Amino acid sequence: MFVKILLLEDNVSLAEIIQEMLEEKGYKIDWFEEGEEALFHSANGYDCFILDINVPNVNGLELLKEIRSREKKTPAIIISANIELETIQKAYGMGCNDFLKKPFYMYELERKIELLCSGLELMLLADGFSYELQEELLYDAKKNVVKLTPKESRFMRLLAKTPNKLVTIDAIEQYVWEGDEVSLSGIRSLVKRLRTKLSEKSIETQSYGYALLTL
Repeated sequence: MFVKILLLEDNVSLAEIIQEMLEEKGYKIDWFEEGEEALFHSANGYDCFILDINVPNVNGLELLKEIRSREKKTPAIIISANIELETIQKAYGMGCNDFLKKPFYMYELERKIELLCSGLELMLLADGFSYELQEELLYDAKKNVVKLTPKESRFMRLLAKTPNKLVTIDAIEQYVWEGDEVSLSGIRSLVKRLRTKLSEKSIETQSYGYALLTL
């Protein structure tokens, strides 16, 4: 299922870069240069809104207000060169989910869209890695699926159930090895192998076990 995004941006060069980048990632983008036309089309079943503020006719905040009058939950990201605190507070007060200050890296926008708009339960990890909770898939920074062995997959699933919290050695033995006896060195070997497949910083060694660190 593709994610349908409305992009409101009057800077043609920037809009074309955003559109190309997101379409390469599989998103469907409808781009509008001015707010009145974007407002007319805004009720056409979008999964996400990316809105510049200073655009002709209806500005991005006015459009956001209209959107929120009929739908409260669809994610909206404001992109703007206006970094005045009053403007940022107003945007959040009107219901934006995130505010990205221009200029920004395309990677920043991509990650915010992944987090807010993908429709998937993505757990963001260090160095661009992510874990999709529903399908239980690990993705690298290029969005390729990382192949895991059955035990690595079970261990990753266990860690992801309680992110940033201790998973004890006993819990690992019971869940990953399904109660079969395993040595401490066997568990450490599993952790070492998994660390080679994602960012080493993502799995933290704690006193009596391990924790999956998320962003």
